[in-house]
Amino acid sequence: MSKITRFDPNSNNKKVAQLKAYLGFEYIKLKKDVNGLEFNFEHLSEYAKGVRYIISVARKTDGTTSVYNFFVEGVKLNIFFDAYFNGKIEGEIIDIDKLKPENLA
Repeated sequence: MSKITRFDPNSNNKKVAQLKAYLGFEYIKLKKDVNGLEFNFEHLSEYAKGVRYIISVARKTDGTTSVYNFFVEGVKLNIFFDAYFNGKIEGEIIDIDKLKPENLA
């Protein structure tokens, strides 16, 4: 576990979050949003249904390189990655872009 800690300079050095690691991935656990409000699981779940991703995959075929842009709904992200890691979608992921819903608030 990493010992890096972020502090909010506007809050008298109160600890905001600690950088940790799990399975080789670094993460920060957030308990509240930027307004200091606790997260609402149902609201986040509804928000996730409106999120879309553009996943760009580079492939070499017949001596040329092409980029395939897959438009993936947030709730189907796991299905896309399952297909990718099982070899049904070939190539190298070069970019993942998140398209947020218009009614973010």
